[in-house]
Amino acid sequence: MKKALLFLLLCLTAPLARCQDSTLVYSHPSRFILKLAPLSLLDPDATVQAGLEYRTGHRTSVQAEVGYGGRNLSLLDNELKKFVAAEVWRGRAEIRFYSGRYRTNHKKGVTIRSHAPLGNYWAIEGLFKQINVQKAAQLGRIDVIPPIPIEISGPQFIRRYIVGTHIKFGRQFAFYDPQRRLFSRTLLDIYWGFGARLITNQGANPTTDESCGCGVGRSFTSRGTSIAPSLSAGLKLGFAL
Repeated sequence: MKKALLFLLLCLTAPLARCQDSTLVYSHPSRFILKLAPLSLLDPDATVQAGLEYRTGHRTSVQAEVGYGGRNLSLLDNELKKFVAAEVWRGRAEIRFYSGRYRTNHKKGVTIRSHAPLGNYWAIEGLFKQINVQKAAQLGRIDVIPPIPIEISGPQFIRRYIVGTHIKFGRQFAFYDPQRRLFSRTLLDIYWGFGARLITNQGANPTTDESCGCGVGRSFTSRGTSIAPSLSAGLKLGFAL
């Protein structure tokens, strides 16, 4: 009789225990997340940029991005338009370390466990960027007395190489429908970071026109290599595949 009463009590309390469980499960156990970087169109060196994140473990993932842009791509005033031609190549790669939990409501204690990378993370990132520009041909100096033929300088090609690294901190969100208690496959990734960059200019000529067309502190007229601090911030839209 006691065993029967104990069994009945367990049957009655089990549903209540399930109702008190605030753990939600993300229903898309995807290893791959396709990403787009819309803010890259607002960069002075604007590119169309896409990436792919791959989950390597419960709390780790790797991500790679590539981008390409031309002189007229930027949605803002782009000083690269002063050149006859310009193109930008960009690449990033990083390894991420997630905290393992993703809380949407601290007051209610709601916790989401997911097979896809969600929540707070920190990352180590390496980056590469190459900018190729071309200056138009320019007329040389003319001496009238004594008359000499006009000299014409050909077009000037300049390449700017940038390599660097960042320590990044971010959070990846999932869009949640509280009515259906489901998460969509669409994700939002917000991050910021700091680091350093190594900058090299090749083909620059300091004796030519100082109007480099590349913004303050980014002159193409100086040759050689320099090191500069670097800050990184942005957001990406993701889709779990």
